[in-house]
Amino acid sequence: AVVSTQSTGKALTLVIVLPWQQVQDQKWETRDQHFEQFINGMFGSLLQITAGDVDSSLELHTPALSFYLSSLADIVSCSAHRETKSKQIVCRAILPVVRHLVVLLPHFQKDSRIFEHVLSFTTVLCDALRVQLGAQFLLELVGLCLSNFTKSKGSNSEVARTTVEKFIELLTNVVREPSPIFKGFTPDIINISLKDIREYVERSESLSCSFYVLLHSLLDFNWSYFYPRNAADREHCLNEESFLAILQVFGASLMKSDFNVIKQNVIALTDLNDKHELFIKQTFVVHLKGNFIAVILNLLFSGSMPIIDEELEDTLYELANSHKEPNRGAFYLDALSKYLVSVLPPNVLSTVLSK
Repeated sequence: AVVSTQSTGKALTLVIVLPWQQVQDQKWETRDQHFEQFINGMFGSLLQITAGDVDSSLELHTPALSFYLSSLADIVSCSAHRETKSKQIVCRAILPVVRHLVVLLPHFQKDSRIFEHVLSFTTVLCDALRVQLGAQFLLELVGLCLSNFTKSKGSNSEVARTTVEKFIELLTNVVREPSPIFKGFTPDIINISLKDIREYVERSESLSCSFYVLLHSLLDFNWSYFYPRNAADREHCLNEESFLAILQVFGASLMKSDFNVIKQNVIALTDLNDKHELFIKQTFVVHLKGNFIAVILNLLFSGSMPIIDEELEDTLYELANSHKEPNRGAFYLDALSKYLVSVLPPNVLSTVLSK
């Protein structure tokens, strides 16, 4: 019955709010009124639930709130990638319901099942109605998700894994937002990503690819957080500790056996260099460049990832090509010598180097 009700809600939404093909008079005003009545009828019971009701009987209201969040997510998703008029109709009708949910959600924070639905719903809102809802409102909702994430962690259950997966998707959307108002989340997102989320990823490899997409997005879409465009010293790295920590996680991933992650991250590093000249940044050169070269040489010489040899060779070339000294041959020799020192026994090393 619940599934049927959700399907009906989505179907009615599509009929009411989407443009009618080959019809001149779209009757938007009438449809706006009908959709508001439909939302009030479907979610009227939710508006009657108070924070006190939740506190006194959490288990009683959890199934209902799960249903309402899932249904709202389905309805909002219908307006994604649609014309502005459809989005405006949906936003105007659901806004009172969403505002009421924001009041109730802190009282459900002990239930990880609810948090999973909240993440899905917030992700859909950010994707479909971020312009109509406004950055300030979404800021409040995303802030609620951030503050409650650590309260839901600690379990390695399937629910927890799914929750983290949806949280990663939400954070990736947030860090890609161009609006300056969302940039204030950057320090918190970096901290949660490198500590809390990374703990989950180490226990559940299925989350790895989406986690590294988030880290790549943190650097790519927030480059000015580390290298402000208007800075007098373009080489000086602000928030250097966070910058290095993110890249060190990238480097550690190249020493694992997950082919998909290694390929994805090698391409991501090259992308960061193409867009932002990562490989010539002084912070990278001083602290990380030699380590990355050694790891890539090890992957090439070990033959463990022959399918991505081309990507590895391209990245190694870009690392070497970014060397500012005119004698690039000396750079290659120095890098290769350091690598050999790290992997060969002393008696073999002396023979190799003499030749």
